[in-house]
Amino acid sequence: MNPDLEKLLDLQEKDMTLLEVDQRLDEVLQEEQALDEAVVAAEASIGVAQRAVAEAVRRRIEVEGRVETYRKLQEGRRKRIEVSRPGKETSQLMAELDLARQVLAREESDWFRAQEAVQAQEARVADAEAQVEALIAEQVEPREALASRKTELEAERATALAARDESAEAVAKPLRSRYERLRGSRAPVAVVALTGDACGACYTAVPMNRRSQMRMSGMVDSCEGCGVMLYYLEVSTA
Repeated sequence: MNPDLEKLLDLQEKDMTLLEVDQRLDEVLQEEQALDEAVVAAEASIGVAQRAVAEAVRRRIEVEGRVETYRKLQEGRRKRIEVSRPGKETSQLMAELDLARQVLAREESDWFRAQEAVQAQEARVADAEAQVEALIAEQVEPREALASRKTELEAERATALAARDESAEAVAKPLRSRYERLRGSRAPVAVVALTGDACGACYTAVPMNRRSQMRMSGMVDSCEGCGVMLYYLEVSTA
């Protein structure tokens, strides 16, 4: 085999090894992201519950204001009744007092419901916070395992990258540039052996004279169909 081709194939092998490590590292990162997203989603439920509490408190304060207003009006009517003389005005004030008492009773009932709503929403916040804490606790062990795997893979990647860089240095610059350009624009496999009389990647037929030149010289040619770097692979008949 042509020495340049041999070095090029070694570089491609190193690149495939590095790619496989990167894929496993990416899987770990995706798992970490999934854990993070689960926590974010759980924390979002706390925000929803907190906004509901704020709205319930606003409603309660609003009702409290009306209750206080009606109580002051009631107190004013009582004082007017105390200083008024029996008669039409007193009867009218008494009627207004009874009506206002009913209204006040409804408002106070609304206040109790508003207070219950606040308590219910506060309970939702507490429950959501407890769920987040439980989720974080559940994730401790998986996160530790992922962190360990990531550390191992990062070390493995550093070793694979160093081996790849060393292999790349051994390839002639023009050939390496051509190879790198192909890898950047297509699938990871840029150097492909002939399969019979055709390209091993897209199966486009290669003329006999070009196949013969590749066989005799060990040169690397280009596929007219898909552009990969083609080489002739001697097949042992033993």
